Amino acid sequence: MKNIKYMSNDEIELTCAQMLDQYMDRIGVKSKILPSIDIDDFVMNYLGCTVVYECIAARSNCLGFASDGITKLAVSRNGRRREVLYDRDVIVLDKYLQTHGNESKRRFVLGHEAGHIITNRIYGNTAAYYNHAFDNEASYNQQLLLGELNIYETQADRFSACLLMPKPIVLKYLETYLNSNKVIRYENYGISKYDQSMLLRIANEMKVSITAFMIRLKELNLIESKPLSFLAESKEVFPYEPL
Repeated sequence: MKNIKYMSNDEIELTCAQMLDQYMDRIGVKSKILPSIDIDDFVMNYLGCTVVYECIAARSNCLGFASDGITKLAVSRNGRRREVLYDRDVIVLDKYLQTHGNESKRRFVLGHEAGHIITNRIYGNTAAYYNHAFDNEASYNQQLLLGELNIYETQADRFSACLLMPKPIVLKYLETYLNSNKVIRYENYGISKYDQSMLLRIANEMKVSITAFMIRLKELNLIESKPLSFLAESKEVFPYEPL
């Protein structure tokens, strides 16, 4: 069986925290608390990667590609399919991500591909990686499912979350907007409408989707369940649904 090299969640958290500290020192940020992480600048000027945009034709739902300098990528240019070889550590993003309303998705995919670049450097891997958006209507055979759900893709998602939503910045936002270091979920009911509006505001200011932000809060164990009796009278509740 192939020896799979991967990092634990704690190792990913620590690695990202150290890199972001170095990055912020480099750009002259003293407080280390930014409204949002400039993932483009981090990828290009800290990791030294090149980011290009193409109409990726590898598969209809392929959004990103981290090149190994060996594997060609199928792209569409002027209506023609071409196989293009990019230099190692070039990140290719699909042009669809540049369209209106997709900025948070673009940033997350870029962070995901950066995660592949980082782990390749740590372990000396040479593999190219494709980022696919899961398509509920597509037919997936075993090989495709293994490719989309493997440990490296999960690991890259965790890197993206850690880079875009560092714990110190998340905690600062919760303290500022919720006057708390955790989000309260009231048992058998949900999160107050006030808190929901604040979480949406935080996600927007961090330039991430509310879905990604809620997942990140769970990863950081920053959602706490309490009885409904703890609900402040000034806050209206709503039936809980994952955001």
